[in-house]
Amino acid sequence: MRFAQQVVLVVVASIMSALAVTAGDLPAVSGPNGKLSVEGGTFDDQGAGIALGSFAVPLGPSVGLQADGALGSIDGDVMGGGGLHLFTRDPSSYLLGVYGSYHTWDSIDIWRLAGEGELYLGRFTLSGLAGYESVEVPSTVGDLLVLTPDDKHFFGQFDASYYITDDFKVTGGYRYLNEASFGAAGAEYLIRGRDVPMSLFARGNFGDGDYTSVTGGLKIYLGSDPNKSLIDRNRRDDPENYLPVFPKLATSGGTNYCTAGPSPMYQVSSPTPCVCPSGTPRSGQGPQYIPALGGFYTCGNPV
Repeated sequence: MRFAQQVVLVVVASIMSALAVTAGDLPAVSGPNGKLSVEGGTFDDQGAGIALGSFAVPLGPSVGLQADGALGSIDGDVMGGGGLHLFTRDPSSYLLGVYGSYHTWDSIDIWRLAGEGELYLGRFTLSGLAGYESVEVPSTVGDLLVLTPDDKHFFGQFDASYYITDDFKVTGGYRYLNEASFGAAGAEYLIRGRDVPMSLFARGNFGDGDYTSVTGGLKIYLGSDPNKSLIDRNRRDDPENYLPVFPKLATSGGTNYCTAGPSPMYQVSSPTPCVCPSGTPRSGQGPQYIPALGGFYTCGNPV
């Protein structure tokens, strides 16, 4: 919790400093606008279909607010959630803001509090999101004990995008999510000349533990100017709608038994997910973390 408070203070201080700078000729958000997308593919070899929506409004010449929503299905289980961005931006050079979100899937809840930023360098955009992530997992799945512990940790994701044309963007990046590393790639092409502009996009993440997600879909943009280019929409309208990566759950069905020390503590030498062996007070359960004495895991009784 102390780390989360530090993140909030740093981000708020950064935003206040940015607000003190004279805004450019263009507002942070050109006007009320939105985007809706549908995509399908695989998340870690699990079939998925997801709908995303965002709505952004100006709060002043240099400040904007965006609300995000997400609803879909991954491996037959409902995924949903949303986020909120508060940011200051000069569309000619940068965006700086604070971001918070909540998403849930298969009884796994992920909360995020972070700072976000973008830097505009000609046809290049550098963007990032970094902060505090809390992952809460269920105690059981079916009749099996879940061994994956709740976790609170730093997360971050960073992208470099290049606009080959004003309406065609390619992206490469890096993610550190759920204490695992991922590479990322994506592309988007905007089709203009229609009453409602739309784009085709694809994106993927490739990372630790042979994790792979590949999706593609269709996005429509809503706003006052249907002829606005993709680069202008990205820099003058709406920040990214971010989705978390949900962790794999380890269960007692794997019969991975802990190696426990002697009585009465039955201390476990490694926090790797495991089941406490018979003869210990926590037999058949995951070991308990004890923060006292520097922190350790035990199959003994709670201290």
